[in-house]
Amino acid sequence: MAEASRLRALLEALAASQGEPVPFDDLVAAVWPADPPGNPRAALRNLVQRLRRTEQVVTEPLGYRLVRRPPGPSQLPADLPDFVGRARELERALASEAAVLAVTGPPGVGKTSFAVHLAHRLRADFPDGQLYADLRAFSPGEPVRPEQALARFLRALGAEQVPVDLAAQHALLANLLRNRRVLFVVDNATRELLDPLLPVAGHARVLVSSRTDLPEHHQVRLGVFDADEAHALLDNMRVEGGDHDRAELIRLCANLPLALRIAGANLAGRYLPDYVSELRGDDRLDALQIEGDAAVNATFDLSYRAQPAAAQRLFRLLGLVPGQDFGVGAATALLHEDAADVLDQLVAANLVHRSHDRYSLHDLLRVYSVHLGADESARTRLLDYYLVNAEQAARTLNKEFFRLDLPPLAQDLPRHDLTTEAAAVAWLDAERVNIVAAVRQAGPVPIAWLLVDLLRGHFHFQAHHVDWFAAARAGLAAATQAGDEIAKAVMHGSLGLAHWSVGGQLADAVEHYGKALAILREHRDDRVRASLLINSGIVNWELGRLRVAADLLGEALEMSPDNPAVLFNLGGVHLDLGPLSVSLAHVTRALEIAEAQDLLVGRILAVNAIVEVLQLMGDHDGAEEFLARADALRAAAPPGLVRRVPGFDSHAQLALARGRLHDAMVSGMKAIEQAQEAHSAKDEGDGHDTLGEVHRARGEIDLAMHAHNEALAMSLKSGYLRGEVNALAGLAADHLAAGEHAEALRLALHARDRARAGEMRVRGTRVLAVLAGVHRAMGDDRAADEVKRAGLALVAETGCRFWQEELDTA
Repeated sequence: MAEASRLRALLEALAASQGEPVPFDDLVAAVWPADPPGNPRAALRNLVQRLRRTEQVVTEPLGYRLVRRPPGPSQLPADLPDFVGRARELERALASEAAVLAVTGPPGVGKTSFAVHLAHRLRADFPDGQLYADLRAFSPGEPVRPEQALARFLRALGAEQVPVDLAAQHALLANLLRNRRVLFVVDNATRELLDPLLPVAGHARVLVSSRTDLPEHHQVRLGVFDADEAHALLDNMRVEGGDHDRAELIRLCANLPLALRIAGANLAGRYLPDYVSELRGDDRLDALQIEGDAAVNATFDLSYRAQPAAAQRLFRLLGLVPGQDFGVGAATALLHEDAADVLDQLVAANLVHRSHDRYSLHDLLRVYSVHLGADESARTRLLDYYLVNAEQAARTLNKEFFRLDLPPLAQDLPRHDLTTEAAAVAWLDAERVNIVAAVRQAGPVPIAWLLVDLLRGHFHFQAHHVDWFAAARAGLAAATQAGDEIAKAVMHGSLGLAHWSVGGQLADAVEHYGKALAILREHRDDRVRASLLINSGIVNWELGRLRVAADLLGEALEMSPDNPAVLFNLGGVHLDLGPLSVSLAHVTRALEIAEAQDLLVGRILAVNAIVEVLQLMGDHDGAEEFLARADALRAAAPPGLVRRVPGFDSHAQLALARGRLHDAMVSGMKAIEQAQEAHSAKDEGDGHDTLGEVHRARGEIDLAMHAHNEALAMSLKSGYLRGEVNALAGLAADHLAAGEHAEALRLALHARDRARAGEMRVRGTRVLAVLAGVHRAMGDDRAADEVKRAGLALVAETGCRFWQEELDTA
């Protein structure tokens, strides 16, 4: 028995009693059932040491115990219940230790079925996950790109933020796979699509299916069934008849598993000799010769013709599905009537495959369906189905977002109940791949940019950046080709938001917003322009261009005076620029409008902003009162919405100001966790900054420096100037507390320069308080007094009294 087989036997024996010790002798018997080694205990000990590279195995007095571990994600399609044959190939595959195992062969021989069956056999060896991706290299339409496949793998493995470029994705994947055993099944690949996905690091393994030869990897080549395998499949499908007729059926199906399965399903209740005669006949549809294989064509034709009219029609229409799989709703939209029973008929005929509540076509059957031809009006119904349900999901998830108006849509389109957050997210996750593929295939028609616009909030809050960039670029190309200038502006805006959302790409975001606003200067649309002015203002605010941001948001306010988003963000700009009285007026008005319009996210954001303004103004009692209101609003909000709205950082800062250091520490850590769940690098950086202040107050200077360095790194990466200034000021104060005056002075001066560059006048009071303290500690009283006077003048101008005590005592 090979070493890999022994490890598998050991793991299976331990897993069978997971959590309980397995006696040494039982393990030896499981690993070496026929020929145990001369020193079995030593051999077993060595094998356990190898297993401990990936598993937690504890030594007990009488044996070994496998520590329970939570199961990883499983994305494998359902295994065939009647999988037959391939014994030799399975033995070779199970004995292989290759990191990449390629299952290759011509179409129709069952490569996907073999790879999926093999993956199910190997599941116990890969407890940390079994992931699946169909690259669709041989199906009509565009294949799945490597960065899209990797992004989905990373999400399944728990990545909160998924990079958009391959190199960064591979680095993150290597980190996630450390000490984890994960199996990847990559279906319908070519070398060009597979190579960018590799290598997969750590103890992971990749199973690949491909029609093309992949000699650089360990291959298991599949051919057609031999006679015994073919007869075994017919036996499983209960195909009755004489030996001659069965042999003739196998010959006419060219021993291809796919053709035999379809023929076997088509034989239910029919006389085998008659079916063989039909299969041999020359009156088939001949709609398509697949890879020159008349046998496959013949079985497809006969099975298709044997279906009722509705099933034939639906099968023809399924070639219009833009992605890998589909649900009953999409099929119903295509058929223009309830498709559940019709799908069952196609599944029974082996023309459609069902896995849980999703359906798919073999790539050969998809090609066949496309060649049969379809009513183009059905494509319109399918796209309208995506549009009407995406619009409902968007309204549930992002009520506050501006969206383009939709054209009138048919009332009889399938509409799902997407009025809850869970239902809306679940539907968008199930259909996102199809919608992105539909956008890329749509061409210069409004559906392309309308779908992108509707999914903007989902892309942003769920951090689906790879799909977002693919869809928005396709939407921009469609709008450009169609000559729709307003749509071009909206797509530039979507790309601007995507660059802002991914973090560290604020300059790219400004560029796209600039292009969008330039278009709207010539092609006026006030609603679109107001929306883009808000987002452009936010990006410039975070870059530290406060005057530019204030001008952009001021223009938006003139166009949309009762828009709470404008008021909230304009208040945020003045939270840095000052005066704080102006900021308070704006966010208070934003709250009034959000309450009148019943905008829950707007209410929480506005109340949070009031808390922050009151804190900076030194009104801690007022801040506590509004923070209680914010907590009450969050308690009544859906969990997913709460994740998107920061709040714990305010708790931490107030607790710190009140001297409740334990409460401040707990809230600061929760703030960081919340920001990570919301994929917000900005809020995470703010959380690290607050945590640094708490650590310093507790006398934990090294931990304070670590937290402030984390905040600085995150702020620099994303171009977030307020975070950079805060982190530099915090680090300066840390080094001052450590007695490292020269470094404290360097950092404080740098913080002052960065604050001045962005006119961060409110944050400047913090910087000047620290700088005055550094000068005083270094014995430079004149410089300290000068800085102190400047800081107190800034307090008077901005109304920021949060750091006044530090200035007074500096």
